[in-house]
Amino acid sequence: MEVLFGEGDYFITHYNFSPGPKTWNTEVFFGGRYELTLQLDVEIDYRKRNVVKSVTPPTFYLREVERVQFSPSGQPMVFYSDDWSFDETRWKKLVASGGDWSQIGISLKSNAVPGFDQYEKAMREPRVRVPH
Repeated sequence: MEVLFGEGDYFITHYNFSPGPKTWNTEVFFGGRYELTLQLDVEIDYRKRNVVKSVTPPTFYLREVERVQFSPSGQPMVFYSDDWSFDETRWKKLVASGGDWSQIGISLKSNAVPGFDQYEKAMREPRVRVPH
């Protein structure tokens, strides 16, 4: 993902909250308006602090930001205009095309959304990143 779309965040949703699979996330922000997230459930060995194995195939989510507004306290609030999900087969087709979204039937906009950079920063800042 990073090769095609830039620096990513790696984190596990619900880490250490309950037994059972947890969701691995890889997320990148790109194009001044898009969020791309890979998710799959994983099994974790908490004693060794590592992922033992994936227990589901990956699913990819692409969300298009329509606009960013700011609360009186300065917190960004995002509004989405579209979102897509796709499987590993379509991901491989996207990678083989060098990141040409039209190859999997998605048309991207090229104009950036004002405030997207501040939104991205606010999303990334509090995350505890998982080494990859």
